[in-house]
Amino acid sequence: MKPTDRWKQLLDERLHEAVTVLGQTPGVHGLIVGGSVGRGEPWPMSDIDLLPIYDDSTNPEESAAQLDQQRAALVDWWTGSGRAQALDVGWLAFTTTEIRDAITAGPDHAVNRITEPRWFHGIDKAYGGHVADPADELGNKFTEWIRTVRFQPTVVAARINIWQQQATDALTEASRTHTDDPANATHLLRVSARALRMVLLERWGERLGSLGREWTRFERMAERHGQQALAARIAVLASAEPAIAQKRAESAPAWLQERIDLSYAARIAVGDDVSWAENARDQIAAFTDLVSRRPHFRGPWTATPDPALAAHLAELHELITEHG
Repeated sequence: MKPTDRWKQLLDERLHEAVTVLGQTPGVHGLIVGGSVGRGEPWPMSDIDLLPIYDDSTNPEESAAQLDQQRAALVDWWTGSGRAQALDVGWLAFTTTEIRDAITAGPDHAVNRITEPRWFHGIDKAYGGHVADPADELGNKFTEWIRTVRFQPTVVAARINIWQQQATDALTEASRTHTDDPANATHLLRVSARALRMVLLERWGERLGSLGREWTRFERMAERHGQQALAARIAVLASAEPAIAQKRAESAPAWLQERIDLSYAARIAVGDDVSWAENARDQIAAFTDLVSRRPHFRGPWTATPDPALAAHLAELHELITEHG
């Protein structure tokens, strides 16, 4: 095995370890492997995403608490053993009764539950994934149900309504507060722009996946649908255009500069069609969002507040009116 392929072996081994350890937690019926690993599209910086299925015969809250303790211990062990690995096992979980109800009801059930964040994000996270134990009959039926309903027209329409509302609400609040609180208004501008992006993706029958690669993926999808110019305008409004990535990267903290270098090497290793500037943009945009509520992490690299805030709010209003 080439050293460049070892990341895949390590990811497979840690997935097996996580499934083995967490699957023995009392009250856990089974686990769904979601995200890029579950879809068979991993890259060297993939998280391991597991969605628990809790048995209703026990207390799901107690099981979740024990599961989180086991998760934390695994992450500590992996970090201490030489290379950190993110393991996401949290609130995107379901009970056996919920799953049986969903399977019986069909697509209408997804529409009815989609307004609940757990179902809205859980269905998307698990889409294309698989159960950790192939013998888990109920889990297999649920993942198949998710594959069937995720892009049903009624489900897509419901998801678009949610993204549209988020885009409109965030823009309204940003417009109301941009004079008194330009930093928060900038954050809301970006929330709104990202939500508009999701409206378009749902209409195109696409989904994004990896947070650290999403803007470049969005642009590639837009190109396939003949919407490159629109995607570029949205990226500017979200402060996610690659043209300014070099300047922002130069002022980024050391941990983010390291992340940019590592992720670029990882993406090249798996054959991603991405430039250095596009990758830097992806990382900066992702972490600008993640630190938006942590003022002590802010700096020039976040481009906050947006120096063209008023103009960008007006343009986003125009785009939402036209495309939202």
